[in-house]
Amino acid sequence: MFYPLFIDLRARHVLVVGGGDVAERKVDSLIQAEASVTVVAPDLTPRLQKLQESGAIRAIRRKFDEADMEDALLVISATDDPDTQNRVAAVARARKILVNTVDQPKLCDFIVPAIVRRGDLVAALSTSGKSPVLAATLKAKMEAIITDDAARAARLLGEIRTEVHTRFQDPDRSRKAFERVVESGILEWIAEVDDSAALSKIRSIVEGLE
Repeated sequence: MFYPLFIDLRARHVLVVGGGDVAERKVDSLIQAEASVTVVAPDLTPRLQKLQESGAIRAIRRKFDEADMEDALLVISATDDPDTQNRVAAVARARKILVNTVDQPKLCDFIVPAIVRRGDLVAALSTSGKSPVLAATLKAKMEAIITDDAARAARLLGEIRTEVHTRFQDPDRSRKAFERVVESGILEWIAEVDDSAALSKIRSIVEGLE
């Protein structure tokens, strides 16, 4: 059983072993999370080469070495070589570093879910490694539900978060204020107004609770 978790990877060292298409996808998602990425592989895809040349990632063009895990918070093994997969997992666990081995649940301490991202709004879906294809199919359905307007609502609610907590010192009252805004149908009416008008309406709903 996996414990779902969102983690802040900004400026944290993440090691990716492998330089193919799968590794490329993993690196892209790590760059989005602003991680400090090192890729170790004898060969790299053209895109990974460009990322290396631009300084977006660090790349070491050789086979994996135990020393590559120095200071790594996480390791992603994205190679299809079984010997390397087993070695990377064994070294990571010996060093108490969490490891994900792509398509090998038994060699994983964590798994990477299917993700729908709309600005600050992030939804993650996992089948606990049982069926990545099913997760991808359900992700497509989620993408139709989690819209850019939902992301706008999350951003604007974040903008007034401190304001609401200052107005209502009691945590229960603060929570009820946000519940009232959400229950107002914000996910529907926000599409009809700009940010300024939306903030005004949110504030009026909050003020009505005093």
